[in-house]
Amino acid sequence: MKIAVKLTLIYASVFVIFTVSLLIFSYWNIERLLLDENKKSLLKGPEVENYIRGGGGYGKFASLYIASKDKVIQDPFNLGLKDKEGIYKASDIYVLLVRKGVYLLGKDITPTILALNRLKYITTILSLISIILSIFLGYILSWRFLFPIRRIISTAKEIDIKGLDKRIEIPNTNDELTDLALTINNMLDRVNNAYKMQEQFIADVSHELRTPLTAILGYIRLINRWGKEDKKVLDEALKSIEDTAVGMSKLIDTLLETIKTQERVYLEEIDLKDFFEERKNYYTELYPDFQFNIILSNCPKDFYSSKPLLEIIFNILVENAVKNSLDRRVIDIGCEKDMLFVRDYGKGIPLEEREKIFERFYKLEEARQGKGYGLGLSLAKKLASLLNFEIHVESEELKGSTFYLIPKK
Repeated sequence: MKIAVKLTLIYASVFVIFTVSLLIFSYWNIERLLLDENKKSLLKGPEVENYIRGGGGYGKFASLYIASKDKVIQDPFNLGLKDKEGIYKASDIYVLLVRKGVYLLGKDITPTILALNRLKYITTILSLISIILSIFLGYILSWRFLFPIRRIISTAKEIDIKGLDKRIEIPNTNDELTDLALTINNMLDRVNNAYKMQEQFIADVSHELRTPLTAILGYIRLINRWGKEDKKVLDEALKSIEDTAVGMSKLIDTLLETIKTQERVYLEEIDLKDFFEERKNYYTELYPDFQFNIILSNCPKDFYSSKPLLEIIFNILVENAVKNSLDRRVIDIGCEKDMLFVRDYGKGIPLEEREKIFERFYKLEEARQGKGYGLGLSLAKKLASLLNFEIHVESEELKGSTFYLIPKK
């Protein structure tokens, strides 16, 4: 059973019960009021004994039914002997009997009964009309109230993999339907983002792994041709395969890190001194040929951020610094002027290239010889934005580069 039908039945039931109860109560109240007035009129006036002693034929009691115990004193309605109060019908006449002392008095209340019957008929008609009206109005109202839901269902049916950009129109009701539409749209945003990230991941893997895989196949063919008998060729080919495989592994890790990054970031208070000490120890073991220095000057107070994401950013920036270092293998990390930074003393970045290095897969000319920036800095910029940082680069060719993490205002 559809919701519209359920709402119609519920609304109709409540409306009918209320209306019919009100009509029945009104009828009962009017009936009681009219009959009480007739009873009062019978009980008022002189005593019956005075009327009987006077010989009858005059006064208020002349047109009334009068009976005492087992004797009918006066019966203008042909009721016969009655011993109980109530309403009796004789031919087309309705008579109300009321006890007054030892007597039963009765009067014609036919007009009252006819009026009550007419009222009962009207009440019944109104009850039927209320049932029909409540069903009709219930269906109209339920259709109107559920129209936004039907529109949501209709739009949702049109959304598929090829149309994930389509969104549900937000109803101007400012109620649970608005919340439902917003929730569905937010869910579709997350699904769309996840799907696009998967598509981007596949495209990135296809794009970036094609060259190293080709290189590995070339080295294997080289080994098959000459490497089995020439140890030098074999060693060089195996070393090249190993380096290429390591590079592929790092690339895949970076791509996976990109796709796993969530829009919801949980912040925690970070002690920057402890953070940089941990990073220094980690990088010293990872790059034993390099010297790492910590510089702490005017660090931000009460620093809150996501430690896992901040570690990824520094890992990318330090790896970039290591790749682009020259003879002076020193890398500084820390904070100054309320900014976090990574500084190297390597090749530097040409002025015209500084903004391009954050583009996905962009590489300098040296990339043709296996050096450059690739995906790492693009991911670092994205993560920095999630943490409300901007990445700014200061660089001078052959003197090194400094990457600053600047808090957004």
